[in-house]
Amino acid sequence: MDPKMLFCLPEGDALFNPLNTMFIQMACILVFSQFFYLFLKPCGQAGPVAQILAGIVLSLLTIIRKVHEFFLQKDSASYYIFFSFLLRTAFMFLIGLEIDLDFIKRNLKNSIVITLGSLLISGIIWLPFLWFIIHFMQIKGDFLTFYLAFLITLSNTAAPVVIRSIIDWKLHTSEIGRLAISCGLFIEITNIFLYTIVLSFISGTMTADIFIYTFATGVIILINRFLASWLPKRNPKEKYLSKAETLAFFIIILIIALTIESSNLNSTLFVFFIGLMFPREGKTYRTMIQRLSYPIHEFVLPVYFGYIGFRFSVNSLTKRHYLVLGMTVALSLLGKLLGVLCACSFLKIPKKYWLFLSTILSVKGHIGLVLLDSNLIYKKWFTPVVHDMFVAALVIITLLSGVMTSLLLRMQEKSFAHVKTSLEFFDTKEELRVLTCVYGVRHARGSISLVSALSGYSPGASSSPFTPYLMHLIPLPKKRKTELLYHELDEDGGNSNGGDDEFGTNEGLEINDSIDSFTKDRKIMIRQVKLVAPMETMHEEICNATEDLRVSIVFLPFHKHQRIDGKTTNDGEVFRHMNRKVLKQAQCSIGIFVDRNITGFHQLHGSDSVQHVAALFFGGPDDREALSLCKWLTNNSQIHLTVIQFVADDSKMEKLVGDAVTKENNEVFLEIVSKDQTEDETDRIFLEEFYNRFVTTGQVGFIEKRVSNGMQTLTILREIGEMYSLFVVGKNRGDCPMTSGMNDWEECPELGTVGDFLASSNMDVNASVLVVQRHRNSFDSFVDD
Repeated sequence: MDPKMLFCLPEGDALFNPLNTMFIQMACILVFSQFFYLFLKPCGQAGPVAQILAGIVLSLLTIIRKVHEFFLQKDSASYYIFFSFLLRTAFMFLIGLEIDLDFIKRNLKNSIVITLGSLLISGIIWLPFLWFIIHFMQIKGDFLTFYLAFLITLSNTAAPVVIRSIIDWKLHTSEIGRLAISCGLFIEITNIFLYTIVLSFISGTMTADIFIYTFATGVIILINRFLASWLPKRNPKEKYLSKAETLAFFIIILIIALTIESSNLNSTLFVFFIGLMFPREGKTYRTMIQRLSYPIHEFVLPVYFGYIGFRFSVNSLTKRHYLVLGMTVALSLLGKLLGVLCACSFLKIPKKYWLFLSTILSVKGHIGLVLLDSNLIYKKWFTPVVHDMFVAALVIITLLSGVMTSLLLRMQEKSFAHVKTSLEFFDTKEELRVLTCVYGVRHARGSISLVSALSGYSPGASSSPFTPYLMHLIPLPKKRKTELLYHELDEDGGNSNGGDDEFGTNEGLEINDSIDSFTKDRKIMIRQVKLVAPMETMHEEICNATEDLRVSIVFLPFHKHQRIDGKTTNDGEVFRHMNRKVLKQAQCSIGIFVDRNITGFHQLHGSDSVQHVAALFFGGPDDREALSLCKWLTNNSQIHLTVIQFVADDSKMEKLVGDAVTKENNEVFLEIVSKDQTEDETDRIFLEEFYNRFVTTGQVGFIEKRVSNGMQTLTILREIGEMYSLFVVGKNRGDCPMTSGMNDWEECPELGTVGDFLASSNMDVNASVLVVQRHRNSFDSFVDD
């Protein structure tokens, strides 16, 4: 591959050369793929299927002589190979950046077993077919190399196709979707290793270049880590690195990739590890994701997938070769199916996912095409017929796999949908996914403190799986007071030339700085999402995001905030109405966070400060949900949890515990309401389990008090109002004897009776308040499942 070919000029008076026609091909692929996608998307088909079909259509058009002469000019194959290398380098680096490292670590065993099962079963099935194809196609010599090439090409899984398809199906945040992605990556990495062995057999030597380039890749990784921390310090007031600085990273990666490719080695694995080891926090990482995601997902990958289809050609195949082609496709699908099924059975993966994993992991491309473009041409058995048969098999298998997987997802839609299970039924060892919504840096600091508390931070202890998202809500005004075009506005919707002078600060930059500080201290990555929408429809976008991200609870900011003088200011009724709409429509639990950032809850990252948190329990599903959320606080060494129980004075409910149990200044009070016997029994069982798990072990203390009316409850809440920095309470529904009369001065019914009292500026309570509402149908969904 000679990069100098890129600078060749048209010969004579020719208007087009291979370089020009290649760009026209790319444009045609993008147009055709968009056309097919419009028709296939309603049927559930993923983008790669439409893009491969676009390439096939373009390939079929070359049957016309004029089109063939225009699109398939002399030396055009060299251009395709080089640009395929550029596209491959770009998206493999991005895949390394975006991959979920924590999930791969947790599911390393599953990914390895499925990878080995897939390759071993495929290898066994191909052995008898190898004898048949050798005699049928009259191949002589180099049987081992031929077998390895066959195995790699037809047992591989194209990780880019898997990733893009999973994203299109919105499964990239699900357990099974991420497992499919990690398995696809492991299979591809294994095949790259086998690919290197194949090339070593072809060349006849085992070169030391692999070790040299491995060392060089390590050096590049260290350079990237240095630049990633040094470059942001040059312009601390900018939200992103400059385009020139971003380009410098890619040029460094391109140079090492070109050097590796010049030695007849595949650079895919090296580039992937450079992206995988790139620092995951800070301005540099956000810049790389922001600058690379859109062009690669919307241009690079469609063109690359279309290029796979464009390679499809059966003109050189005779009718007798169609039998071999059909057997190749069938055995490839069968090998992958049996291998994945055996591995899933061994790992005890739910049966409803077996067929999905086997079909999605059957998609081909990438390494198979790279192998076919390598110096296999020096082998006598690698004839044009063999080459075209390989390519045809890759394309057909990929299309069949994509279509079968889409149909399977449509038939088993409920099996792959987000299970809206309440936190009450969660175990702290399961992954907790939360979404915090903020309008500006004032909300972000309190929300990050809440995320920090839920992360279960404890020095030297292993934390539970935790995936936090922070969504920056940017209300879109009905009419912009500017004559600038959309691309001239900054990313927060303001004037990019004038900055954020109207607000006096750069909100996005300060939010990023707060997140960076948390990530550096806690080593937990907060994934950022930006939502720009009119306030009238913002609640719909938030509800859709909770389902797409598969979060268990979403935290919303209260529509009032505390000023420096301690008084409360209303930010606007539109924010309050938005919260109410989310409370009604969200398909998960919701928490409204009343952040008193001056006197309330705040965790100082990197310090040993201790926060005292009180969980109030009045009985019912919302309070059980609130107390369930507090289970994640018990693992945090900087949190002293306090739960407040009030039992109605006339209640005949059996006492759960004896005398008060205390832990230093950490007391627990639990409140119970006897609405009916069923609800009362549910509360009692829940509290007994909580008590046995956390109180008896000394993590949480327990105190019980009895009250007869709401005035006694108010008196106790005022007494403890200065003892804690955060109150966690359920929203509750209806009245009960212990809160009777408390709603006479109700201001915000969306907070519930107790939450409204604690959030009121007229009361002597300076703590922050988190009001939790459980998803109303979560229990029904749990029972159905």
